[in-house]
Amino acid sequence: MFPQRFVLQVVGTTARLGRRFCWCCLLCFAAFLDAQKLIDEALEKLEYNQVQMPDFARKASGATIVHSKTSASFRNTKGILYWAGLPLLHSMKSPEVLLEPANQPGNCWSFAGSQGHVFIKLPKAIFPRAVTLEHISVRVSPGENISSAPKDFAVYGMKAENEEQGLFLGEFTYMAAEHPFETFQLKNERSDSIQYVKLEVLSNWGHPQYTCVYRLRVHGDAVPTEEDSAWHSAGNNRVH
Repeated sequence: MFPQRFVLQVVGTTARLGRRFCWCCLLCFAAFLDAQKLIDEALEKLEYNQVQMPDFARKASGATIVHSKTSASFRNTKGILYWAGLPLLHSMKSPEVLLEPANQPGNCWSFAGSQGHVFIKLPKAIFPRAVTLEHISVRVSPGENISSAPKDFAVYGMKAENEEQGLFLGEFTYMAAEHPFETFQLKNERSDSIQYVKLEVLSNWGHPQYTCVYRLRVHGDAVPTEEDSAWHSAGNNRVH
């Protein structure tokens, strides 16, 4: 949503313009926030319907990037690139964009070259089942070129942040031109629980400068907590 500083600026500006105008602006702003919330909820439902599995790598659910174990972001030093009047790759994008549903041209995390990795902490421990990789459709890409999309990649799962390699969950090829989003079943699913995921990109589809990753979803089954076990036990002990 909107940062606190921005909200305070809106409130301060409207207050200076008069009380009546201030209240009108605040009501409109509140309505906009409500509409944005409805849009976010609709996007979340649409995403679930596409894959039919919950995503544990959502920023809104508590997933975070471990920046110290993630490749450096690509910095464009040749000026602002434009497509359809919109700036693309004019500044470094944080890998946090991988954890958010917005998927429009340029709203991706890029790293230099064709090999890089990102390390994600999930909000809870899970038994991993699959991952979904996303890129924009070739139809909406500038020049209908998606050579910066990942091609070959590997996935690893870890219980703790300090694990060096972790559990190998599979190596795959992402056919970005055929599938804007593609789901891959992990080879060692349910073998052990994890709370960290490492996406290691091994190659892209030919771009010489950088690789762009738009979205990574992580699917699986949440590891039951002690509270879950206690609630389940209490339910079984009820008199029916």
